[in-house]
Amino acid sequence: MTGLHSTSGESNLDAEPSPWHDGAGAIGVNVIARDRAFARALPAVAVLAGLAFAGSSSPETDGLVEALALREGMTIADVGAGDGEWTERLARRVGPTGHVFATEVDEAEIGKIEERVGEAGLENVTTVLGSAVDTGLPEGCCEAVLLRMVYHHFTQPAEMRASLRRALRPGARLVVIDTEPQTGWSEVAGVPDRGGHGIRQVDLEGEMVADGFAVVARYEAWDGRGDRYCVVFRPENRR
Repeated sequence: MTGLHSTSGESNLDAEPSPWHDGAGAIGVNVIARDRAFARALPAVAVLAGLAFAGSSSPETDGLVEALALREGMTIADVGAGDGEWTERLARRVGPTGHVFATEVDEAEIGKIEERVGEAGLENVTTVLGSAVDTGLPEGCCEAVLLRMVYHHFTQPAEMRASLRRALRPGARLVVIDTEPQTGWSEVAGVPDRGGHGIRQVDLEGEMVADGFAVVARYEAWDGRGDRYCVVFRPENRR
């Protein structure tokens, strides 16, 4: 495991006690029992082909295999990786010939990720300290990037979209999982006012398309939740 740090700029993305989580509890808890409808909605080919995450299977993980087009040997990024739970899953899936960049805006979270992957014995993870305006990812590094409940925390979304574009290889996928605005959740300081904690799918797609991304796929009621969604984008060539 290696560390790549970008210290330019300050970030207030950590406005909440657990900034990259949605306040709905740990992911994967009783997912199969709770979300059978979501499981039925996803094509079974990912599981049948043996593409489920190593050591973990749930409707959401199986869905991410498809959305990210995951395969062994890929180089991908988990932006806003939190404690590294999904980083670990992704690293196991891409295998020793693949690589995962795990980004966060807080040194303490970086430490948690490094501890987690170290205990798991994973050597294909690079931690990256980003900022409010830059993911810190190397240019053209990734075949896929995951933003899970992260985009609505961006205080400078235009700058972050530009940074994400730079990190993506031609034809790469950017997978955004997010929620419609939640009025009962805590406010995030410094983010655009979107009527609650989250971002409407139509607004997300509008912002991304205006910045040169094309919509590749949409997954409604992500993880069986009617207010959550997943959209897959791909950067378009700009003339």
